[in-house]
Amino acid sequence: MRSDSFLAEIETRHTHRRRDHRQRNLGNPLAQVSFSDNDYLGLSNHPLVIESAQRSIGKYGTSARAARLLAGPCEEHNELESALASWKGAERALLFASGYLTPIGVIPSLVGPSDTILLERQAHACLFDGAKLSGARLRLFSRQDMPGLETVLNSTRKLHPKGKILVVAESLHSMDGDFAPLDEIIRLKQEAGAWLLLDEAHAGGICGPQGAGRAAHLGLVGSVDVQMGTLGKALGSSGGFVASQGSVIEHWINEARTFLFGTALSHAAVRAALTALNIIRSAEGETLRNTLQKNIELFRSSYPSSPSGPIHPIDQGTNSSALFASQRLHQQGLTVPAIRTPTVPPGSARLRVSLSARHTPPEIERLTHALHDLPPRD
Repeated sequence: MRSDSFLAEIETRHTHRRRDHRQRNLGNPLAQVSFSDNDYLGLSNHPLVIESAQRSIGKYGTSARAARLLAGPCEEHNELESALASWKGAERALLFASGYLTPIGVIPSLVGPSDTILLERQAHACLFDGAKLSGARLRLFSRQDMPGLETVLNSTRKLHPKGKILVVAESLHSMDGDFAPLDEIIRLKQEAGAWLLLDEAHAGGICGPQGAGRAAHLGLVGSVDVQMGTLGKALGSSGGFVASQGSVIEHWINEARTFLFGTALSHAAVRAALTALNIIRSAEGETLRNTLQKNIELFRSSYPSSPSGPIHPIDQGTNSSALFASQRLHQQGLTVPAIRTPTVPPGSARLRVSLSARHTPPEIERLTHALHDLPPRD
């Protein structure tokens, strides 16, 4: 095969993406008001968070320089892990360099070819990638279909009585914006003798006592085997983490490849996240959550949307319709991203509105008026 076949295939795929309105680029600047990110409490620009990161850079520099096991003990990493474990009601927590790398290291170290993963059909790509890397059998379920999950669990246990079963679910869905029926998922996984890995990336910081997440909100922390979270959303920094039993964390320190071989989080990112976590757990954090909830209620009172959290999909149907709507809003000074295939299934392209405590009522009213003025979807 000639070497120019690489470029030929790349150009063919470019052509197909442009034809299907799936081509992305990094050249679009944010508009005056952004509803595109996951900084739900606005902590990435909090003065104390910024100041703590700056102090850390002055003390340690800009990089952790190596993987944790090579770089040696770090007081700030240990301090954040202890605080995260306490926040999540777990024995221990472990940091990873990014949210995406967390399940890619964690899942393959829990299950293998003789085991089965039951994964939400619309789960985040990082969960699919971690599942595929494990070599385990992969079976899908719809997150709101509990009879369907029960059927899959029972058939898996019957077909593979000696294999482990890992259920993987998002507590707050990143694109649909709905909360999973966590109490039912836990009941079913317990009856089947399975484990649950709960991705709390979008729920952490915004609900539950001290913002500890959906499992804490429902009083179900003790029934979740692995809680996974991120530092890059409500905690206003970057990185990922898991919280679980001490022996499980020790296992990942030795066998999670993205922990073993990846450069550790920078000290500045760790210190920023720790400062943000302290704010989240304080009275100020409660005020920020109340502000976020008021913003959600204001949006829902002005625009028909069913999710009760900060993520609101605005159905557009086709990729072209979603892209046109996003561009039209951008011209009015509003950044609302178009979510297209392959992020969502064909025919379900949408705008994704992400609300934050930093948004003001006039900004939200400006958004809802602009959404009402959009032309009908394709």
